[in-house]
Amino acid sequence: MPPALNAVLLIVVCLSLAACAPQPEKTAAPPLEVKSLPPAPVSTQPPREVDRLDIGIVVFDPGVPADASTHRELGIFPLIRKAESRYLPFLLRRALVDSGQWGAVRVMPRTYQSSELLVKGKILASNGEVLVLAIRAEDSAGRVWLDTAYRHTAGEEDYASSEVDPFQLLFTRIAKDLLLARSRLGAAELREIAQVSSLRYAAEISPEAFEQYLRKDETGIYRISRLPAEGDPQLRRIDRIRQYEYLFIDTADEHYLNLFDDIKKTYGLWRQYSRELLLYIRDEESRDKDNEFRRGSFAWISANYANYEWFRRQEQLMEELSSGFNNEIVPTVLQMEDSVVELSGDLDDQYAQWRRILRSLLELERGPLSP
Repeated sequence: MPPALNAVLLIVVCLSLAACAPQPEKTAAPPLEVKSLPPAPVSTQPPREVDRLDIGIVVFDPGVPADASTHRELGIFPLIRKAESRYLPFLLRRALVDSGQWGAVRVMPRTYQSSELLVKGKILASNGEVLVLAIRAEDSAGRVWLDTAYRHTAGEEDYASSEVDPFQLLFTRIAKDLLLARSRLGAAELREIAQVSSLRYAAEISPEAFEQYLRKDETGIYRISRLPAEGDPQLRRIDRIRQYEYLFIDTADEHYLNLFDDIKKTYGLWRQYSRELLLYIRDEESRDKDNEFRRGSFAWISANYANYEWFRRQEQLMEELSSGFNNEIVPTVLQMEDSVVELSGDLDDQYAQWRRILRSLLELERGPLSP
């Protein structure tokens, strides 16, 4: 190919790539900028047993617009967002576990009634330099603990250590805000959260037997009308079914942990490349304003060639990330009393299969349930 034609093609590539460089997404309301942590922890005392609520963190909403034509403008790569939606919840899980203030903390593929405190998140922006997450935490009674967007801008110092995630500060702040929300509740309210969680799960599995024990007040909060008799055989059966559900959730949590480990290095490289490209583009735009490089000149072409190299690397990293999703569709084998159950499909499909098996088990023990 003639050198002149090479130069023309390079100009076209650079122009198109510069146009679709990743940019932060716009959010509806200004998020809380996390630059530092509160001056002191909410409590330095060991948690009481009633404080140790179990937390379920649902895989985050990746925040990918349905209109694919907007992805390029927003700098969104759907496959990478899918990876982030499973990776980022584990950073929050780790912050909560490290606090030593909670019961079991699990990452789950969907909302489960068995959660005493449920945390949901949506990725509003993520480009290696800026991370914005909308976080909502709600307990089993329906009480909202958090409904906040958090933003952290990572600097050079945040990438200095390979042992600490560059956005760890954001997740530590969320963990501290959850502790602050818990501190506003008394022991009786915390104890009721655990009881309501048990009854809501029972009412979902066997509504005709357990709906009578719960009601909603005028604010939409679940209240206990009365408790089942101590040693209620139906509730004992439901509790046993619930333990089997935990077996699946713990298995799903392990799947996500494996995914976290599989993509950690590759995802870290992507974030670094993405951040460096954003900084480079801003610097180049500043030079352009100063007329240092004339658009279309050899110097301008050379400077923008970095975009082309970055997007080539982007494709390679996305291929590596996609391989990490293989363990999400690996069959799950669970031991159930004297039998072994194999579930297939993705984790959502597997959970639906598991639920049908648990319902069948309950029907065998006490007769058919209402549809």
